[in-house]
Amino acid sequence: MENIPLLSVSETTRSVIEIESAIALLKQCGYEIKAPPPPKREHSNEDDSLRARMWDYVEGDFDSMFEYFILVLIFANVVSFMAGTVMVGEHVPCTGPDLGGTDHCISLLDMYPKSFYIFELFSSVVFTVEYGLRIWSCVEDRRYSGQFGRLRYAFTFYAVTDLISFLPTWIELLPGVHDIASTGFVRIFRLVRLLKAEKYVDAFSVLGSVLAENATLLVASAWYAFLMLVVFATILYYTEKDWSGETKKYYNSIPQGLFPTILMLTGEFPLSDFSPAGQFFASVLALTAVAIFGIPTAVLGSGFVRALQENSGQDFTVDAD
Repeated sequence: MENIPLLSVSETTRSVIEIESAIALLKQCGYEIKAPPPPKREHSNEDDSLRARMWDYVEGDFDSMFEYFILVLIFANVVSFMAGTVMVGEHVPCTGPDLGGTDHCISLLDMYPKSFYIFELFSSVVFTVEYGLRIWSCVEDRRYSGQFGRLRYAFTFYAVTDLISFLPTWIELLPGVHDIASTGFVRIFRLVRLLKAEKYVDAFSVLGSVLAENATLLVASAWYAFLMLVVFATILYYTEKDWSGETKKYYNSIPQGLFPTILMLTGEFPLSDFSPAGQFFASVLALTAVAIFGIPTAVLGSGFVRALQENSGQDFTVDAD
């Protein structure tokens, strides 16, 4: 077996000093030095307590069947929420008297209330148990250890999201709540369950880092977009206020013209009956919008590529063959 010489104490000390000097030099040059993230655990240790293993299952670094099950249940809830609003009747799509038709329309939620309720109750029980397990085991994380650790975790973004995702179901079970017609809006908060999926797909963290890294360029683009909005809304107000076409009613005032102008800035043209002068400036607006929104699109695109490179440790290249 080949013997590998070990560094002496003096050599090790010299290496540490050289590394520290290099880090100090980089900091002086304006570079931000971050400590490497701790290695991810691939599985719980046998010596871990039940609470530690539970924290790994519900919030740990490695994937578990429980997390996949929660992710599938989240998307199933969103699909169920949207499907419940579908109106069915004799024709597809159903057109009732309020839409000029003669069909007797009823939503799927009203047609199959028991099925939707059982699925909703099952989901809320699962989410409630998951929330309880997170609160119970969160003290295994050093960030939430010590006194009031569970309380600190309960006020984090994801913990509040978890709470809001199942709380409406239990609120509706309170005596007398069903008798209040205005509580229907509470069901909207069930869409918060979609935010729970971010813990597993890690989308917001990537988006946040990209936005923070390119904040200066994005703010500059937003400022120029706002300037173009005000300028063209003002110009079109003066070109259309005395015009006999349909655009006159949308540009009775500059504030009223902001909405159709911002639609045109994004590439949509809901109006076409402009005056001759209005057609010219609307064409200039369309060309300007391409440049204004092309910049943040390119910035965000390149930012996401860099973020993916950093997360995967790989370089993405395109071969020009």
